[in-house]
Amino acid sequence: MYTSKQSLHLVHSGKRWHRIPVAVLMALSFGALVFVSVGGVLALSVGANIRNTFDLLGAQSTLLVDAMEDLLRAEMGGPENAVDGVSRLYSYGDFQIDEATMSATLAGALSATPGVNAMLVCTTDLICRGAARGAHGDQTGGIRHVPAEPEKSPEVRAFLENRRLITGRQWGAFVANEYGLFANVSAPLKRDGVTRGWVIAAVELQKLSEITRELSSRFGTHAFILEGDGTVLADPRLADPTSGMLPLTPLVAFGDPVLARYGERRTETEFSAKRGRDIEVAEIRIDGQAGSASPSGTDTYIAITRKITGYGERPWTIGAYFEAGQIGDEIERVMGSALVGLGAMVAAVVVAVLLGRRLSRPIQEIAGQASRVANFELDEIMPLPRSRVLELDEQASAFNAMLVGLRAFSTYVPRSLVAKLVRTGQPGIAEPREAVVTVMFTDIAGFTTLSEQMDAASAGKLLNHHFGILCRAVDANGGAVDKFLGDGMLAFFGAPDHLEDHAVAAVRAAATIREELESDNRKGAAEGRPPLRVRIGIHTGPVIVGNIGASDRVNYTIVGDTVNISQRLLELGKLSTPDAATCITISRATASRLDGNFTTIPMGEHLLRGRGEATEVLQLGEVTVLAPAHLDPACM
Repeated sequence: MYTSKQSLHLVHSGKRWHRIPVAVLMALSFGALVFVSVGGVLALSVGANIRNTFDLLGAQSTLLVDAMEDLLRAEMGGPENAVDGVSRLYSYGDFQIDEATMSATLAGALSATPGVNAMLVCTTDLICRGAARGAHGDQTGGIRHVPAEPEKSPEVRAFLENRRLITGRQWGAFVANEYGLFANVSAPLKRDGVTRGWVIAAVELQKLSEITRELSSRFGTHAFILEGDGTVLADPRLADPTSGMLPLTPLVAFGDPVLARYGERRTETEFSAKRGRDIEVAEIRIDGQAGSASPSGTDTYIAITRKITGYGERPWTIGAYFEAGQIGDEIERVMGSALVGLGAMVAAVVVAVLLGRRLSRPIQEIAGQASRVANFELDEIMPLPRSRVLELDEQASAFNAMLVGLRAFSTYVPRSLVAKLVRTGQPGIAEPREAVVTVMFTDIAGFTTLSEQMDAASAGKLLNHHFGILCRAVDANGGAVDKFLGDGMLAFFGAPDHLEDHAVAAVRAAATIREELESDNRKGAAEGRPPLRVRIGIHTGPVIVGNIGASDRVNYTIVGDTVNISQRLLELGKLSTPDAATCITISRATASRLDGNFTTIPMGEHLLRGRGEATEVLQLGEVTVLAPAHLDPACM
């Protein structure tokens, strides 16, 4: 039984010849459109796009910054590995603080790490000793012993005091002495869970400037490293000891007009969002430069940067800048190609939309067919034609097979009742509930004797013809046929549709049956069919209505004393008017709900079989207005 509408997606594409899977068809169609439109434009602009955009912007940003970060981390990784190694050796008990073995260990670590200028061990009482290179910039030998003495540098003492609160490896503040400006990394010397001191590696910052000089030469740019965004940490000019320039100089005082305007840069957010990887691309404008090539006297530079952490309290900014003129012409060519590609894409989209609309038209038609299936309007549905598209052809075949099955199935269920349940769309509408309805019972008087004079086929044909008349009358007045019981029929009004005047509808249906049977008997007499005499019992009262039965077989039906009373009224009609063509017997409960269009004939009170109290019974007389039957002739 259907309780909700279903959606079917089938299309009509003509006769079945060569069938093509819809996935292949869509891929070929849209793929060809994209290839012809966008591919042609990309083929014309591939040189400019790849050579200029990727070789310049890509190389100048991603490759340069990645290379700078890799070199920086490799340079800073040596000191980190050195202090970690010494820390492990101490934890294994390989040396004691202030022993000869410690000096040898530090000297060995210093020799193995060219980027480190000194290796010191500082105890918790802030006394430091260790090994250092003998001369400024000497990376090959000349390692000298640093005797134990209290640390005098305020920066180092503050760092060591704070170091007590932190476990693990840590980069500290920059330290300046007679040998230069150094960064330092430390690791705890811990044994048996107790920290005895720290091993510190000092790294001269001039090495970082040498990295920027190397990258600037390799990529044709100006590489730099900033501490945060305010001071210069490394620059190609700082790699020359004779330049007189010092690290950690504020940008505005460093003497580089581009870096001096770094804080006023305009970030290209769109580029950064597309290329990602934490790279910032910004534009820096310099006004009033002597010898400027710009007609406006303003030079524009592109700065490519990335922030890295892990080497102190503030992040470092690594990157490079170069003149925007290096990529300006290429970007203009890329934009020209992009405009052409955009036009081609618009054309492709228009064609795709038209194609999609063309494909959706038959699908909309099939959706209407599916709605008719959901409403159980099976006789209004035409079989779907075959299609050249494989999936659509299979859907059409399946739909047609389903339609044949549903039509066969519908002959064994009350079609009008199923349609009513589907149309209500109310959750739980078929669950058993109590309701006041009007019940109609019909029976053919003397049919047993009549059928004995006929063969089985003739008797079945006669019954089917008779039930067709009854069904049309019940359907036309909003009732639901429950079941056929031999030559009788049980129908009810008021469920599942809510009818305020269900008693009026039931009596009007009975009057229609009476009128149709009189006409049919006259026609049957001319065709040689025997006349039928019908008895109808109608009663209004409470019943239990809903799905009743076992788990694998249920019926939407009614049960209750109201059904029994309507059957007893039918039996009373057989006895009161045995010769009438149609006798309609109703109870007072039903008659009290009728309007002035109906006349009734009192039959008194009767004690019906199975009931302890008398029931007032009436017979239906003339009816002024009858609703014509207008529904499907087949109600089963």
